[in-house]
Amino acid sequence: MRNILIILALSLLAITLGSCEQTEEPLVITAESEISMENLDLYLFRDDVQYIDLRNFESSFKYGIIEGFDVIPFFDYLDFRAFNRDRTYEFDPDQILDERILLRLFEPEKAIFLYADGCIRSGYLKDVLNYLGYERVFVIGGYYEYLGEHVIGGSGHYNIGNTFYDTYIDETNDLTYVMYGDFDVANNITYIRFDILNDENISVRYDVEMNMDSTLTIVENFLTDEIYNFNEVYEDIYDHDTLLYLLLGSEWNSLESLVALLELEYID
Repeated sequence: MRNILIILALSLLAITLGSCEQTEEPLVITAESEISMENLDLYLFRDDVQYIDLRNFESSFKYGIIEGFDVIPFFDYLDFRAFNRDRTYEFDPDQILDERILLRLFEPEKAIFLYADGCIRSGYLKDVLNYLGYERVFVIGGYYEYLGEHVIGGSGHYNIGNTFYDTYIDETNDLTYVMYGDFDVANNITYIRFDILNDENISVRYDVEMNMDSTLTIVENFLTDEIYNFNEVYEDIYDHDTLLYLLLGSEWNSLESLVALLELEYID
């Protein structure tokens, strides 16, 4: 009986040790590997991969980011610092301004996964890095193609240093009003931009039927030239005697949405 118990104990120990050894090996990543948003979850959270989100910071704050990815903005940082595309996405080595920036930010010994809203920015940067000798750079698709569970949701607004950004959704027409820009230490606006997005996240600012572009441009320039702060903007929208009210126009159908945008808490 004692021998039987010893045999059973040894058998259980062997099974336990065997199961511990059967750890799943990570998938090998070669230059020919096919990696996309569909199979991204199989490659997440690895030390041998650099995960890069090329969208601007406002996109990750508003719409979220895939867990494990770091933001290196294509437009807000790399453009006109690391390279000058001259409004094209066809890479030419002469477009590189400072390759040291690229070599500092991107790790050549790792596989590099890139995404933005679509594939255009990622494709351009892949061409740049390939030219510099990077061998495993992957354009994995657009952010909205990812259907996995590792999304960190955005809050809809942010305020970092002297940069502000916020949104207001008009539920009557599903339009999203966007405001972003910079202000100085006195909270005076030094740069401001308004945009209006439809339910497909496409700007309708230049839509002829809405006829908003000229008005928004005038307001943006006026606010910057006059060095207004947020409280003054908000007050002057309601003041019928101010130039700002006249520029906006009492019949402008987006006035209420603009006011709602300015009423958001972080402006206080």
